[in-house]
Amino acid sequence: MEGHMVIYVTEIKQRKPNYFMTDEEVQILWRYAKRWGSKAQLLFAFAIFRGLRIGEVCAINILDFSADFSSLRVIHEKSHIEDRLPLIPQLSALARDYVLKNRHLMKDGFLFPFYSSRRHAPHLTTKVAEAIFSKLRKIIGKDYPAFLERNPFSKGFIRYRYRIGFHSCRRWFETRIYDNIKDRKRLADIMRYLDVATVDIYINPYETWQKERSILQGTFGDQFNALEMLSKGQRRLGEYGLL
Repeated sequence: MEGHMVIYVTEIKQRKPNYFMTDEEVQILWRYAKRWGSKAQLLFAFAIFRGLRIGEVCAINILDFSADFSSLRVIHEKSHIEDRLPLIPQLSALARDYVLKNRHLMKDGFLFPFYSSRRHAPHLTTKVAEAIFSKLRKIIGKDYPAFLERNPFSKGFIRYRYRIGFHSCRRWFETRIYDNIKDRKRLADIMRYLDVATVDIYINPYETWQKERSILQGTFGDQFNALEMLSKGQRRLGEYGLL
């Protein structure tokens, strides 16, 4: 049409949100994992209470623990740096009890051995661990639909990203530490980030996610009230024939 500008959109890009689990959702995940037994619970425990990435969890061997199970040797996935991480006493006790009861089932000493007639691997692969989480998420979703929330994203074809995944456990670990210490430098040290700025990738959106409503209220609440919407003597839009 003459005099009008037409904008053609070939692809709609969606803002990639940062997803965070609530404390209640972590408790629900923990409770349902326990129904599957100590193996499933321990699999998630290292992500929830130590912040390990999925591949780091799968590769844990009993030889990686200190003699009293108070610390764990890890080779970080991203940096490939060997490190020893302290564990909270509750996680240490859970790991120790699991090893004592299931040592005879651990192939080559790996906490989460992988048994398959078609594929040879010493321990669970990340794909298998993700599949375990996916199956558990579907079970939880029957009672708590929020676990099934997802958004589409495109990489040549439409795929979906769930709000809660295995990596959400690490994000919960990180954001809860930040809530406790409010110190980005110390948080980066605990997370073993090589660059302190990496913290901001998650913490900045997390703070906005937590406080956005109160920020808006603090900014516009008084102004909205000052307008005295539909106060005495103010004419309604209908009086102008607009409604």
